[in-house]
Amino acid sequence: MNRKSDILVVGSGLAGMTAALTAAASGKSVTLLCYGAGSLSISSDCIDVLGYFGGERTKEPFTVMERLPEEHPYRKIGTQAVKTALEWFEKFCAGAGLDLHKPAEGEGNHELITVMGTTKPSWLCPDSHDAACIRDAKHIAVFTVENMKDVHPRLIIDQLKHYPFLADKDFQGFTLPCPIKDARRNITPLDIARYVDKPDGLRWLHENLEAFAGKFDVFLLPPICGMELAQNVWKKLSTELNVRIVEMISIPPAVSGLRLYDVLRKSLNQKGVYLAENVQILSADVEQGKCRALYSEEGQRWEADEFVIATGGLLSGGISTEPGKAWESIFHIPLNVPADIEAWSSPDIFGSSLFARMGVSVGGDLRPLDEGGAILLKNVRFAGRVLGGYDFALEKSGHGVALATGWLAGTLAGKE
Repeated sequence: MNRKSDILVVGSGLAGMTAALTAAASGKSVTLLCYGAGSLSISSDCIDVLGYFGGERTKEPFTVMERLPEEHPYRKIGTQAVKTALEWFEKFCAGAGLDLHKPAEGEGNHELITVMGTTKPSWLCPDSHDAACIRDAKHIAVFTVENMKDVHPRLIIDQLKHYPFLADKDFQGFTLPCPIKDARRNITPLDIARYVDKPDGLRWLHENLEAFAGKFDVFLLPPICGMELAQNVWKKLSTELNVRIVEMISIPPAVSGLRLYDVLRKSLNQKGVYLAENVQILSADVEQGKCRALYSEEGQRWEADEFVIATGGLLSGGISTEPGKAWESIFHIPLNVPADIEAWSSPDIFGSSLFARMGVSVGGDLRPLDEGGAILLKNVRFAGRVLGGYDFALEKSGHGVALATGWLAGTLAGKE
């Protein structure tokens, strides 16, 4: 069985879904091939553009972007493209019912709070994650739910106290009774968030938090203010209890990331994007520098005029390796890596390593280049973690690069 589209996107993470949405805006037929749940299931709905530069926290990402290495994706596509992608995404999310906002003028990156008691710099975030109010608060309540996995107020408070601007705050920890009876495993924030979408769940959360209203300036909660109805639930509780509620960023299963995933999936359906799940692409049909089709493991041929590849890095299978060699997994584009595999890692456990930075080299239009700088594939663009030249974990730039390159790849593909 063959399927033909104008544009074919491979990858179910933020880069791939963004590319499919922007490509569909051109009016052309778009197919999105997904294999696995994508990175949003283990991350958040916040867009970290550039949290660190040169080992130091970055207040304003765009003031240092031009000082990044030339091979960095931000340098490849340009600062203006990054800004335009962020503006587009902010408007898109607002139209889809998920309000994300950038910091106020002059404030720089948001400082979000995680369930591990750390702060995380991010550029776009929902109001429910915005922790700016904690700076002026005196009394802060930190909540978990009975039998909830990986959310421990005592740990959170002890860790937050290490930050100078939080050291003098009055933190107190509390455990809410678990509303899910006879559970045969530990409860996660995702379990409670899904329960809070129901009337009984919202009532449970309201009644249990109401006992603390008027006693604290801020409530720190796991991300449990619902899934589909999260924005409305957060606003309702904040207003009725007259308290600032901040949802902490959780570890997987990532509640806020799944909220964004649901928004993107619904929008893709509304735009008429054909979505094929559990499709693993293994090879490509290339003639005279152009891709004609991709082949899945079932032998199905997926034809298109333009292609966007957002298959992720090493962990997602977008990049393959063996001792002394590395290559992009679909087109077998060789990556420039040293033969000595010890050089791939860093002696500094918190330093940047080649493992993190390896990926496809592209030009400003995201088409792949050979070692001499010539275009390898005229109708193929790469986006997201499969790109080389950056360390998303060290920089806190993963979603920023995914969004910006996915937006540009889809936009350019739609114009061809």
